[in-house]
Amino acid sequence: MNRQQLKQLDALFEREIQEERIKGASLLVEHKGKREFKNVYGSDREDSIYKVFSMTKPITTTAIMMLYERGLVDLFDPVSKYLEGYGHMQVATTKGLVDAKEPITLKHLLNMTSGLVYPGTESEPERIMEDLYRELHEKAVKGAGMSNLDIINALGSVPLLFHPGEAWHYGISADVIGGVVEVVTGVTYGEFLKNEIFEPLEMRDTGFYVKEEEYHRLAQMYSRIDEKGHLREADEKAYAGLNMYAPTKPPYIESAGGGLYSTLEDYSHFVQMLAAKGSFHGKRLLGRKTVEYISQSQLTDAQAKTIYFDSLEGYSYGNLMRIMTDPAKAGSNGSIGEYGWDGLPGTYFFVDPEEELMLVYMQQIEQGADQVLRRKMRQIIYAALDE
Repeated sequence: MNRQQLKQLDALFEREIQEERIKGASLLVEHKGKREFKNVYGSDREDSIYKVFSMTKPITTTAIMMLYERGLVDLFDPVSKYLEGYGHMQVATTKGLVDAKEPITLKHLLNMTSGLVYPGTESEPERIMEDLYRELHEKAVKGAGMSNLDIINALGSVPLLFHPGEAWHYGISADVIGGVVEVVTGVTYGEFLKNEIFEPLEMRDTGFYVKEEEYHRLAQMYSRIDEKGHLREADEKAYAGLNMYAPTKPPYIESAGGGLYSTLEDYSHFVQMLAAKGSFHGKRLLGRKTVEYISQSQLTDAQAKTIYFDSLEGYSYGNLMRIMTDPAKAGSNGSIGEYGWDGLPGTYFFVDPEEELMLVYMQQIEQGADQVLRRKMRQIIYAALDE
């Protein structure tokens, strides 16, 4: 790669810091298995620990596909085979609740076509989920002693937004996969990740909470204070809203959809494994064909039409990740087939199989990514490909 071109990344972040739109960030770029660029900006440090939120999801894909490769699950299995709370799903319609036309399958969960929702206010299922989340949180705070499986089964009582397979909607599907992994393996989700993924990938600082002695490494969270994107340090209310009020305590649920903390280096090991088609330093986690499968679009044309994320313009979706299908729509000089995902505070990664290229980026901003900054990073990196 043209390393002189990659220095434009430093210039980009210097401008962002000068204009107070970034106060801390880190990123690295690798090409054909060789590290071409790494830098840390502002208040962040080489070993900063970040909450990566939904960048937990591709790790969850890896977990369930490891079981898939062992013949322990089938993607067309109904979720109710593993989790009793999903045995009788209903769908909210304008005429009231109706029985789901078909069961939710593991494939529906992986593609966000299950009809399951996150808490919110825009639909009846989201409002019901909002109330249930609050109730479960209050019980946990009072020491009710609920397990992951208790909580995940309880979430199955919320009506679906649509019949499974009819559309795409971002919701709790990945968390439900975590419950399936627990049932199949007989260990907690965190134990499975530690033993089967984190230890082989040498992800020593990745987990569902931060060790007390490592708390000083937790990256500062920031909040935007105006329409220009200026930042200040996040307050206690922001941390509570992000469910980060007690980062050194084991959480009451090991969220397979958004619960992990990690570092730039740790998470890069996971992305290196994907870029190397399933192996890391001679240790194979997934087969080559499985990695090819999980990095392909899984949505029908009808499902793809219901994607509502601005960040997915020019992309389709499958296996808890985005997949580039139209560079022109995305305004990208990238490749068809580039894939990856991001996290709520703006953490982000991509793998480009055609170019053997990968990026991992970390920041902590309450309101999430600046899509303009993200596009600028990408276009600088792709412009550096000179061979």
